[in-house]
Order: sequence, then structure tokens, then C-alpha cells
Amino acid sequence: MKEKQISVLLAEYLQLKHPNVIYRFDLAADLKMTIGQARRNKLIHPHKGHPDLFVSEPRGKYCGLYLELKAEDASPFLKGGGLSQSQHIQQQARYLHELRDRGYQATFSVGLDRSIKIVDRYLALPITARQGEKVIRNIENPPNFRSRTL
Repeated sequence: MKEKQISVLLAEYLQLKHPNVIYRFDLAADLKMTIGQARRNKLIHPHKGHPDLFVSEPRGKYCGLYLELKAEDASPFLKGGGLSQSQHIQQQARYLHELRDRGYQATFSVGLDRSIKIVDRYLALPITARQGEKVIRNIENPPNFRSRTL
């Protein structure tokens, strides 16, 4: 299964299983842009390696969850357990490390099943008092984001 397919199926899963969770997929790498659009995108997104999925829900000790999705045939991990030395993978690994240093759970995720497990485990973490009463109130009485019209 390709990374694009994993993204679509994971989005469908989130909408069905966790309908009130706020999340966003980064699709810029898959888009065909004009030269002007590519320049603008580079100006407003200067850091390479941004993960594919951001779940904007604080849980446990984390501010949110970032996943760098990979197809099952494109694992960033070597057979011995180490990380690929590819420049692209190393860049993504550094970005994930920086996010972890800032209080996010951030990791590579290979395949749809593994991605679902990571998301479910993350969302099962408790909401802590430091994350504020507003978050707790919203979880107890969540707004229905899907029904809003823009």
C-alpha cells in the first residue's frame, strides 16, 4: 500500500473512530505546483522533513502527535534495526527529534495497521490537568467539527 493510500485510509479511520479529533495531513510534497507556488511554499515552509500527520490533541505528557508515514515497502529502518542513512530519512529523523524535544510525540510509522495502533494508543493517553479545563470540557462535550460550514 502506498503512502497516499495510507493517508486516505487513516483519515477515514480518524473520521469514523475519533470524529472530534482535530488533525491535519501535510500534502505539499504530493502537489504539482507552478514555479511561483513552489517559491511561495518554500518561503512559508523553510524546514524540510515536516511529518505527514499532525493530531492536534494534547494527551499525557505530550502537546500533540506527529507521524511520518511510510509505505510498508519503504521502511526507514534497516534490517539490523538502525535508521537508513538516506539524506531524506535522516532529515525527517532530525525533524522528529526536534518535535520530541518540544513536547510532542513524534515518530515514523510504517503501514496502515501500525499507524492506527500509534494513533489509538496516543488518544487513549489521559488528558492531564496542565492541559487546562477548556480541553477537558471540550472532551466531555466535544464540538462537532464536521458539521460546521465555512
